[in-house]
Amino acid sequence: NNDYESIYLGVSSKFKNISMQEKRSRGYFHKFSKNVLDSRSNYSSYLFPSGLKFNKLDIELDLKGENIDCNIHAASFLDKQDHQEIKTRINHFYPNCKSYQKVKNVLSDDSKGVYQGKIYVNKIAQKTDAYQLSNAVMLGENSEFDSKPELEIYADDVKCSHGSTSGNVDEDSVFYLMTRGLTRQESIKLLVSGFLKEILETIKNQKIKDFLQRKMEFFLYENRKH
Repeated sequence: NNDYESIYLGVSSKFKNISMQEKRSRGYFHKFSKNVLDSRSNYSSYLFPSGLKFNKLDIELDLKGENIDCNIHAASFLDKQDHQEIKTRINHFYPNCKSYQKVKNVLSDDSKGVYQGKIYVNKIAQKTDAYQLSNAVMLGENSEFDSKPELEIYADDVKCSHGSTSGNVDEDSVFYLMTRGLTRQESIKLLVSGFLKEILETIKNQKIKDFLQRKMEFFLYENRKH
């Protein structure tokens, strides 16, 4: 599938999107999402894009008004030879806007994850508050995560930050859980679950949060055998 999506948020409008790949698929998927946000609008996107052989999400947001709030959250578990790319670009064209991005990945076996995120701040977009962070945990020796955070800032009075971390599972935490009676496999699964569930905690609606948590637990514990 090769999809194109166009979204326009008018003045003071709100948009929340939650996307989850529930079952395994050996298919190829690419989606380009173009979003234009007007003054005082609120945009929130939650991505749980695991389970595809090849998955690429390309998201671009133009903040064309003041006092806009824009949020992107993603949590993925990549299995054998899965390939996933998330690319975001947030363009701050006007003053007094906020953007927040957090992308989390867990990679096993020969899987590969890519995150490229760019924050652009126009010269008149003073008082911009932009945050971007990607975290990855590698469970397999041949797993790979490539991250490219970017800032392009032309305004002076802004607060912008970005960061990226990747590494193996914390062996001290695994050892601690094993001393409490868990096996190594159970300890790693518990740590992975907690790492990804941080994204779920940002969802306010408890019914939606519970639904997504059940789906994620099924995906981690039933569909994936490690």
